[in-house]
Amino acid sequence: MSNKTIFGVLVVFIIIGVGYWAYTKQSTEQATASNPMGSVNSGENSQPGSSVHDLPVESAAAVARKDLATKLGVEERSIVIMQIEEKTWSDGCLGLGGGAELCTMALVDGFRVEMEAMGKTYVYRTDKTGASIRAEIN
Repeated sequence: MSNKTIFGVLVVFIIIGVGYWAYTKQSTEQATASNPMGSVNSGENSQPGSSVHDLPVESAAAVARKDLATKLGVEERSIVIMQIEEKTWSDGCLGLGGGAELCTMALVDGFRVEMEAMGKTYVYRTDKTGASIRAEIN
């Protein structure tokens, strides 16, 4: 074999090796990002009702789930948080104030939390901490 052929084969192996390394590094980073605890999802929740798919949830979403569980008379772990979106609400009533209700006229950062329980979808609005929560009426 000529030196040119050996060099070409060596370059190909280096390119494949770098590509493989980059691919596995990216896959590892994505797995760590989707599970910040760095553990593999065993399907068991070490703190029932504390998370969805074994991932931590915003404390405000946990407050909303607890409120819904109380209203429905079910266990918190039976309520699945489907989606959490960061939102900025138009007022202190989280955009859901009634006509006779006085709402603080200030923008409020918080979340829109979509949950599923007993075959139905429920949507809550919260502030960042969960001190203020309101259920949207479907």
